[in-house]
Amino acid sequence: MTSSEKVASVIEALNTLQVPYMLTGSLASNLYGIVRATQDADFVVQVDATGISRIASHLTSLFTLDPQGSFETVTMTLRYVLLSHDHELKVELFLLSDEPYDQERFGRRTQGIFEGRLAWVPTPEDVIIGKLRWRRRKDLEDVRHVLSVQADRLDETYLHHWCDRHGTRNLLETIRREASGA
Repeated sequence: MTSSEKVASVIEALNTLQVPYMLTGSLASNLYGIVRATQDADFVVQVDATGISRIASHLTSLFTLDPQGSFETVTMTLRYVLLSHDHELKVELFLLSDEPYDQERFGRRTQGIFEGRLAWVPTPEDVIIGKLRWRRRKDLEDVRHVLSVQADRLDETYLHHWCDRHGTRNLLETIRREASGA
């Protein structure tokens, strides 16, 4: 089974269990930008610790749950990890937090297609905003790709609002200038 098929199994499990979720990270940016390889999948899920156990139980044929959640300082939430039995894929489940931006982007999520299945995904603006917060080189490259592919289809008012709130507006504008060759 490929990593993409394993991610599709996670999506199927979340849908079956009726867990509100959103596929994020590089897989979400691949939907709006230029595809790049990854060995992990990130989801924001609206559950408690019992819900995490239900998800893991549903996926025991493919994944093992690291029962120890960890606090994620960028997103300010708890994160749980599912590791595929063959160690080829790590799935990170981030609990939906009460942080205003986390709530806003989750409320704005939309449906996209992943491996032939409907999946809940962030908007392209929220992919950009989220990746700017992480500030890792690969994330900033993803921002560049989403900006170039989505171009004038982005909600600039929304994008600027959250970038201003997170202190990433200058970084956004720098990436735009570099991408345009200015």
